[in-house]
Amino acid sequence: MIFSESLAGAETNPKTSPLVVFGEVLFDSFPDGQQILGGAPFNVAWSLCGFGQSPIFISAVGDDEEGRKILSQTNMWGMSTEGLQTDVEHATGLVQVTVDVDEPSYDICERRAWDFIEDDGWLATDMIYHGLLALRSERSRATFEALVHRSRAKRFFDINLRPPYDSMELVKKWIRDVDWLKLNIDELQSLLGLPRIEFADAAGAVEKLRAEYGIRNLLLTGGSQGACIFGESGQAACMPAPRPDPFVDTVGAGDSFSAYTIHGILTGMPVAEIIKNASRFAARVCGIQGATTLDRRFYQ
Repeated sequence: MIFSESLAGAETNPKTSPLVVFGEVLFDSFPDGQQILGGAPFNVAWSLCGFGQSPIFISAVGDDEEGRKILSQTNMWGMSTEGLQTDVEHATGLVQVTVDVDEPSYDICERRAWDFIEDDGWLATDMIYHGLLALRSERSRATFEALVHRSRAKRFFDINLRPPYDSMELVKKWIRDVDWLKLNIDELQSLLGLPRIEFADAAGAVEKLRAEYGIRNLLLTGGSQGACIFGESGQAACMPAPRPDPFVDTVGAGDSFSAYTIHGILTGMPVAEIIKNASRFAARVCGIQGATTLDRRFYQ
């Protein structure tokens, strides 16, 4: 069996990690001219490192000033760069961020280095985190499929729908039989094709989605309304969400929620504690610009 071969290979493969984060790394460019290091998977890997985890982050940067800055800051943070490739043909990722009534929107530049992630043979043994955006390109999608095929790890899928890169065909392929699915209330509505779902009454819709696609656990966020976990690991809720003080923006709040949830899963934390602490951490992230900081005390 192919799966059995991957288990045997994990013992000898030099590129084996308990925790792998796959996807885009880029700079979020804000209207005031600031550029903040980001990309949902990178934000998750950064926070996991802050929590004391040791993720391998698989992505690519350009052979340019921005790419060198990412490598420098990643090294400074103490996060491994073993999975971070340098692409001499494509520029480092860039997103133009605009904020309207506290809600960010994103203009994501195309054909960037993270669209061309090569398969270096990595496999994961405990957890793989990924989103949808990095699967927009054929090259990175093939690399991700090879990673999953080789690995025996659980999979955490944070879909992060970003039009026009929000193919429902791809979403429905990768939510099937996933161990953990994270989505917000708007994404739940999109997946089920419903005009409106009230967050407080979302349990029925969540269970319908879980039953249809064999989703083992689902993390649902509702912004200020809070968050809930449903599934095999138990049920828990934090409603409403803690209030950010101060409030700067919501960029990276969902990524921080994912990062703390993964940290909690890997450390055997009860789901009630995960949802409470993840909600608090997401609120703290709303108090900084962007999703990452070099202040280690922030993650304590």
